[in-house]
Amino acid sequence: MRPAAGSGVHWLQEPAMKPAFFLLLALPCAGAEMFGGAEIAEIYRVRLDRDDLLLETIQQTIQKYGIADGAVLTAAGSLQECTFHRVKSLAEIPEDEFLTLHEPLEILNLDGLIANGEPHLHMTLSGAKGAVGGHLEKGCRVLYRAELTIARFSGPPLARKPNKAGVPILQRK
Repeated sequence: MRPAAGSGVHWLQEPAMKPAFFLLLALPCAGAEMFGGAEIAEIYRVRLDRDDLLLETIQQTIQKYGIADGAVLTAAGSLQECTFHRVKSLAEIPEDEFLTLHEPLEILNLDGLIANGEPHLHMTLSGAKGAVGGHLEKGCRVLYRAELTIARFSGPPLARKPNKAGVPILQRK
């Protein structure tokens, strides 16, 4: 049974499956877009030691291995300082708040997409006062160690281009 027209639910035929198999995909917003056709071409596992810089090492790995499209899949470890930003309002044009923490922090998660060689990464940290998170910035220094996994995709390339409000959004390159 197919969903009603205008319901925001779309049936897509999954190309990797037999023709009779359909995937129900709910896209609640008219502006949402799905980008298929990518496959994991290679996985890189990276170890960072005390005083290594987190984002800078990720950017170095992206450049060294030519990761134009990919993802940071996971990370674990500890930091001694970290700068990140988060949105601070509901305005149409984003307003960011930058925070730098200087204390022992555990990386609870770190992930995001790499498009056109540029990572867009978010993380959650745990410190003495609780959990915080946001967009990873340069200057996050490893305390004891950090380990992360980066995937390089093959397939149609993506890039981020600004929308009407100036927000860089994922699009086909």
